[in-house]
Formats: sequence, structure tokens, C-alpha cells
Amino acid sequence: MDTRVFVEDNERIRNFIQLTYITLSSTGAVPLRRLEEAYRSMGPIIHERANDDALDSSALCYAALRLPPCVTGVRKIFLGQSETILEEGGVPMSAWTEVTARARRRRYLYDGKDTLICFIASKSDVDDVIPSLLALQIEWNKAHRILAKAELPDTFPAEPEQREAAVARLLETTRDDARKLCGAFGDRLPETMAAMRREPMDLYVRNFEASYCRYRRETETWWRQIQTQCPDIEHRPVYFVSSNTHSLINVLSGFAEEHEDEILRFAEKDPELAEFARRNIDANENLGPRPSDQAAPAGIETVVRGNRRANLLYYLLMRYEQQDATGAVTERRIAHEERVGVRRISGEKTLDIPTQVIDLRLLSTACFPDEKCARWSAFAGTDAMVLNIDYPLGRTAYFILNKLAEHVPRIRGVYVIGKAASLFADRGDVLIPSSIVDQHTRNQYFFENCIRVRDVEPFLDGAVHSIYDNQKAVTVLGTFLQNREMLNQFLAAGVTDLEMEAGPYLAAIYEIAKPKRYPENEVLSLRLNDIDLGIVHYVSDNPLSGRHLSTRLEQDGVDATYAATRAVLVRMLTREATRAAEP
Repeated sequence: MDTRVFVEDNERIRNFIQLTYITLSSTGAVPLRRLEEAYRSMGPIIHERANDDALDSSALCYAALRLPPCVTGVRKIFLGQSETILEEGGVPMSAWTEVTARARRRRYLYDGKDTLICFIASKSDVDDVIPSLLALQIEWNKAHRILAKAELPDTFPAEPEQREAAVARLLETTRDDARKLCGAFGDRLPETMAAMRREPMDLYVRNFEASYCRYRRETETWWRQIQTQCPDIEHRPVYFVSSNTHSLINVLSGFAEEHEDEILRFAEKDPELAEFARRNIDANENLGPRPSDQAAPAGIETVVRGNRRANLLYYLLMRYEQQDATGAVTERRIAHEERVGVRRISGEKTLDIPTQVIDLRLLSTACFPDEKCARWSAFAGTDAMVLNIDYPLGRTAYFILNKLAEHVPRIRGVYVIGKAASLFADRGDVLIPSSIVDQHTRNQYFFENCIRVRDVEPFLDGAVHSIYDNQKAVTVLGTFLQNREMLNQFLAAGVTDLEMEAGPYLAAIYEIAKPKRYPENEVLSLRLNDIDLGIVHYVSDNPLSGRHLSTRLEQDGVDATYAATRAVLVRMLTREATRAAEP
């Protein structure tokens, strides 16, 4: 095994991680600035301009989007595994408000004054939130020094181009960077810049005692919520999917197609969305026949067959719900999903992992409009369920799948669809790995991926995006915990696919297949007789080229997400329909 892919072989990253955990071992609040020198020395690829005097707008936006907006006004950050741990540590848990980040799902509580609680579901949350806070503080303080020399206007222009010009002038940055800042901070940008000018940021962090056992206990709490709402699940076979809360459900439920006219009327009222729709819609585009070595039963190909029009509807539906202040659209969608056999279970407590359980038998008897009524008839005799979760962060994936295996007697398939960074591919391309190097365990896993190029190809816009299978992936510790030296070592080792969940999932699968706990520092070949295993990643950024996640994926992400989703659905549903048809 090529050891150059591990953190231990990169001294600057290893030192930062060690200093982080040494610092957080204190029982009191510690100043975050104590870690700034080690963080800057690490040279994270996502924040390479940390040592510059000029503002790194991309790093500032990246961090701000992954933390709740109120973080710009707090002084103290508490890290804890549960409310019980915090209460035992002397933190009164009354009168706190739930707050969220736009681009990172994690449970936070805010006291409305100067303290933010960040709940930790696994070690990966620490590896993610501490660098995010450091990036925010470093760039905030750069902005403070820049704005101290400027005079802020009483009001900022409402017109986007004029506002961007004003922000670019005040922060001594480019119009492109100003556009990113306006998008990241939105309507709060004027008050945020006023706060930046007023005082520097000096955050203090306190980490409350954590334990491995408590991670497992919090995962058990998550499972009990599912078992309470779906009591049959512990007695029926399950297909497990780790993806997101929308793509698989959109394709299965038919809600967007049923409300197409309404969704398009909404888009027409927004000039930006209307233009986006006109650029991407094509009512007649179909992506052609699917070559396959396993014929799908009648109806399955039809139900997952998609085109750019369907993908666009799913994207516009998401925007429609986001802009509906009344919540009526979401309420109607959830009622529709319940009727066709989809149960949504919100994440609570420490593990904020939204979950959907799909009863394929109920789906087969649901009444869909027009010719779609019989599209799920192949599943009338099945007893299988699909459990789909919003993909967790890092090590949490291990606890989730491990807990599922404890309670479900038969797992028939495990499918992972997630975002990844690539060292050669473009945004919206699809990567299909055949081996995973895990930085958590120092294991390298070889496995037979049930998804191939031919499975994704019919559903992806081949004129824009490409598919690469037989890739070597690495499960990294965090998005900030790579520098240019490490990425070049990845390339030298043949690694092209950087992601955060596959390694922990494979550690859990090892324990499902073997009568012992997963090992460490070994080369492992996973052979599963009865469990289908598919891992598909779509490219969100290319860090070596400087293309990071400071801009939204938009249509690139929609195209790749739904191509991967449909490929997995065809594989999973074909497998179950064939099984259900057996005498």
C-alpha cells in the first residue's frame, strides 16, 4: 500500500490535527487564535491565501456557508455530543434556539447573545468545524483591517451590479469575489460588513468530554425514531441508500411531474430562474436506450427514464419550496409522498440525519395519474423497504450503517451517492471507484462496484459531462485537511477521487460480512455474497486547478446527481423486482 496518502506522512497537517486535539483537551474555553499559526502553516488547499494580507473571498464564503449566520456575532463556541453532556458540564439548556448553516447539515443551538453550541456526531465534525471557524476568523480579521481605513455608506445599493461594485471597492477585491460575498451573506452583507469594521473576531472554543460509546448511543436514539414511525422495518429486508433528501424521492414519487405547470409558472415570475429554465428545458430530449447485461422488468426503465426537463423540474421544485414562506408547497409534497409510500423522518437531537423510508409494496398500489398507475406493479409481491438518508459527514457514516445492521435482519443493498473533489475531472462529471483508501483506518479496500459506466451513461448529458469508472478514491478526514503537497502525493499514488464517507461505510460493511471488528492498516478485499454494493460520486470541485466549492453546482450538479440516482434506482429496483418474481 502506498502510504503517501495518509495524514501521518504530511507533517504540517499531522501537527495541526495533533495541536487541535491537545488544545481541545482543556476543560475550559480556549482561544481559537492559539491554533492559527499551525493552521496557516498547514497551507490548506482550500485556503492557500491564509497568509496573504489581501482578503481570500473564496475561503471566507466557503467557511461562512458551512456555519450558521449568527456565528459572526458570537464569542464562544461549545462543542458537545449531547444535551446531557452539556448539562452535566454546567450549561443550562433552556431558552436556546435551533439555527442552521446553508451548506453543512449539523445541529446548532444559539443563546441569542454570544454563545453557539455545535453538536458533534463523530470525530469528523471536529475535523470540519474547527478549520471552518479558523478560516472565518482569519478572513474576518483581514476584512476588519481593510474596512478600518474605509467609510461605510449608510445604505448599500439594491441593484446587484452596483452593490457588487461597492463591496469590491470597500474590501479591495475583484467584482467576481464581491459577487461571491453577496451570494454568501445575502441581505445580511451590509450589517456583516459593519460588524467587521467595528471589531475583530476572537472566538473561544470549549470542547465537552466525548466518548466513543456516546457516539453509538446517539446513533441508537436516531434509530429509535425510525423504528417508532416504521415498526415493520426491523422485520423486513432493506436497501440502504446514502444520497440526499430529494433526488431519489423526486424520481420515485412523481410529485414534480404532477405539478409541472405550477412549478413552471413559479419560475416565470423570477427573471433569473426563468432564464435558467429557458436555457435548460427541452421537452423532447430523451437520453436513449440503456445497454445492460441484466434486463429490467417492464416499467422500471420507464419510471426512471429522465431528460433535462425532468431534472429541471426537480431543481425548480427545490427553489419553489425554499421561497414559499407559508410552507404550503412542502406540506402538499409530503402528503403526496405519504400517499405513495414514502415516510419522511426528520433528524433530531445530536444526529441531524433526515431519513426517508419507502415501502415498495405501498408504492406498487399507489394511484398515480394517467398512464403511470401501473408503473410499480412489479413490486406488488415484495416485502422490501428502501431506507434513504441524507449523507452524513465522515465517521458518522460508520455509526449509521453499523446501527442499521444491528437492527435489520437482511440488508440487500448498500448504495452511496455523494459529492467528491477530483484531481482531473470537471464539475458534474461522474466517478465510480473500485478501491478506497481510508485515512481514518489506514485501510485500503478493494471491492466489486455494482455500478458501471454503462449504467450511468444513458442518464447523463454526454455532450457536457463524462463518466470514469475503475477509479481509486481516498476518504479524507476533512475538506480543509489537505494541502498542495498532499494532493500531489495523491496523484503520484494514482488517487483521483477525494470524498469523506466511503471508507467509514466500508468499515461497517466489513463488520457485516465478517465475525470481527474492522482492522486497521491493512489491504482488504470485500466480497459480499448477498449484499449489492454501489458507490458513485459526482464531481463538485477540482482543488488542484483552483476550482473550489465557493460557487454553486447549479445544472452541473443536477445533471450528475440525477444520472447517478437513476443508475442506482435501476440497479436496486431491477434486483428486487427479479427477486419478487421468483417462485
